[in-house]
Amino acid sequence: MKAMIKYSICSILCICFVSLSGCESYLEKSPTDKIITGNFFTTGTAEEVESAINSVYQPLQRSYMYNLRMWTLDIIAGEGRVGNEAGGNGIETVQLSNFIANSDNNGAKELWRGPWAGINRANWVIDNIDLSKKNISDDKISQYKGEAHFLRALYYFNMVRLFGNVPLILHQQTANDNLKVSRTDKNEVYQVIIQDLQNASDYLPQRYTGEDIGRATSGAALGLLAKVYLTLKQYNDVIDVIERLMATNVYSLNENYKDNFDDTKENGPESLFEVQYEKGSPYAPFDVLGQGAWHNEYLAPLAPVNIGGPWGNFGWFHVYSEFAESFEPNDKRKIVSIFSEGDDYQGWIYDPAVSTTGYNVKKFMCTNYGTTNPMDSPLNFPVLRYSDVLLMYAEALNEVGRTAEACAVATAPNVGGPLNRVRVRAGLPSVSGQQAEVREIIRHERRMELAFEGGHRWFDLIRYDEGEYAKNFFHSIGKTNFTLPKHLLLPVPIDDIDANPNLLPQNSGY
Repeated sequence: MKAMIKYSICSILCICFVSLSGCESYLEKSPTDKIITGNFFTTGTAEEVESAINSVYQPLQRSYMYNLRMWTLDIIAGEGRVGNEAGGNGIETVQLSNFIANSDNNGAKELWRGPWAGINRANWVIDNIDLSKKNISDDKISQYKGEAHFLRALYYFNMVRLFGNVPLILHQQTANDNLKVSRTDKNEVYQVIIQDLQNASDYLPQRYTGEDIGRATSGAALGLLAKVYLTLKQYNDVIDVIERLMATNVYSLNENYKDNFDDTKENGPESLFEVQYEKGSPYAPFDVLGQGAWHNEYLAPLAPVNIGGPWGNFGWFHVYSEFAESFEPNDKRKIVSIFSEGDDYQGWIYDPAVSTTGYNVKKFMCTNYGTTNPMDSPLNFPVLRYSDVLLMYAEALNEVGRTAEACAVATAPNVGGPLNRVRVRAGLPSVSGQQAEVREIIRHERRMELAFEGGHRWFDLIRYDEGEYAKNFFHSIGKTNFTLPKHLLLPVPIDDIDANPNLLPQNSGY
């Protein structure tokens, strides 16, 4: 599917935009980011119609989403700090992670603006795909509908967790529409997300073959739906959905944790959904349409040896010792997730002096990066893995009083109770306990298992105990600026509010 996403950008002349600030467009390259919609679906070839759904995926690849902003949520979540602040690098993330950001913060602005192109493209497909019946099969129409519903749900799910009430737009918007929209109550947004994922799970196939591997599947829709229900504390619904997913027998844990972050083993048995990247695309560094991942360059330690790409290493994420020391003895995930003193990486021995904390992120290092464009790693970024599903299942079981099932003994990564299957894969013993004790074990496992993977830790922190868990954690690591309820949400960008006062009221405290 990687090549298909790449070529979709070339084959579509322009994509319709939505600007929620009331301005013409916030995109730097608006002429390459519009579609002439007209009779596209009635006259377009099968390949052109396919390019339309491919275009809905493309914003996921951008720096406003999984190429930068989504993984920097783990810095905000207290797993580390911006490591290279020369010349003001990362100042917006520094402000957010120290809970001193205001409504003019650029990181919050990019997280707010990042999903809208994808949402509007999804609306465009959903509104018009039935017009393609002369050119593509009914099965393809159902599939493309399902992909669009899944992606719209993913974009909105990220937004509603970050900002609370957000504009709910369910049909294609153009520059001729009234774009000064208002924010919608988050409960209504959640109901649309749930309906989208239920639709997607009905429309989508369980598996793909060939170049279609990597597209959203019914399993991806069910896994994301379970996460939505978990966020809403609808635990019985979580259990029902995950048991439907498990009954398909499509997913299993990789025997080796490291295989989830190997560019030669992408879209494997543990992957429900990942953002597809590839090296060798023709775009310039930092281009919004670029297909390569930035993670290798950004996360490579700022060391004497160039292991990040043609420009060297950015060293952007220094991992706190508190996180590094939270791994249990013999946890196999530690050496995969972070650089520690003495680690041998491609013949270079890690020196903790290259980091202000003594640790760096290792999980997304990739030796197979492009040789001309430094922002050009082919390594996909995981959005939803089966280990996450197992831990969600364990949490829901525990919360409804089925604690013994949640922590049943596991004898192998794919044999036994959901919590302990994840632990056994990590080289750790099975555990058990009373409900409150198991709750804390599951929270710890989620932190170590899903570290640095697109904000899981942040989203977990803010949903635990109505934010009290987050406050206690941040205060324990010295981040006493964190207050409730203010810091459970990010600020809506003041630029957008100034252009569109209908976005008021601002989130509390900003």
